[in-house]
Amino acid sequence: MIELVVIGHVSIDTIVFPNGRRVNMPGGAAAAVATSAALAGAKVGLVTRVGEDFPGEWLEKLSSVLDVRGVQILPGKTIHIYMIYHEDGSVDAPVDMGVAVNMGETPIPEEYLAAGIFHIAPIPPEEQLKALKRLEGKRISLDFNPTYMADYREKTDLMREIVSRAEVVFPNEREALVMTRAGSVEEAAAALHEWGAGIVVVTRGERGVLLYDGEFREFPALPINENEIVDPTGAGDAFAGGFLAGYAKGEPMETCVKLGLERAREVLKKKGSWSI
Repeated sequence: MIELVVIGHVSIDTIVFPNGRRVNMPGGAAAAVATSAALAGAKVGLVTRVGEDFPGEWLEKLSSVLDVRGVQILPGKTIHIYMIYHEDGSVDAPVDMGVAVNMGETPIPEEYLAAGIFHIAPIPPEEQLKALKRLEGKRISLDFNPTYMADYREKTDLMREIVSRAEVVFPNEREALVMTRAGSVEEAAAALHEWGAGIVVVTRGERGVLLYDGEFREFPALPINENEIVDPTGAGDAFAGGFLAGYAKGEPMETCVKLGLERAREVLKKKGSWSI
């Protein structure tokens, strides 16, 4: 039986270097969370929308570790995220949404509805709310993304409603501070808990994790040699996936955080955000 359902984007990421060289990589926060959770031992179902251009070998790769019955293949293009690096050091990051619009309306297979936890990966806040309303009465976790930082800053009432419907939220430090306008990360975590989230897990990069569920607990990041770090992309998503793998099985908080930190460390050692 599916233990965890992850809803959100699976993307084609293109890195464009100053000399014009292009590299395509699989991306998307939903796939990053889902693959991490699967490698941490959870039975995971993925709900997303991709286009006919989505590489078949990437879908096969996903299906090797998780259930892909919730992956809709639609006429058109997969969401495409570009990272364009210029010689002056600046970076442009245009996004072509393709078929990924209205992600909150993506059909969820009936076989998934008995899952213990539903995780809504970063999508526009309005789409997160659509998904939350469809999943009324289910246990929900959420995370966020700097792409939508303007919404987090300006749409406080919307963010309050979204957070109030979640059992677990995974902001990073900056997202938590921007959403709540708090003066410290501790105040921000307490505010999100007051908004209605049962467990607030703030990821802090090299400084580890701050967890608040009525009391504060800090967990340091696991040690890693600098020369082992290949690509920091997706570490936060990998943490969420590992944490949720434990959480879906009813493990203690300390075990959930440990699984998350282990998965985050492992994804740092490889290229791209997927854990596979």
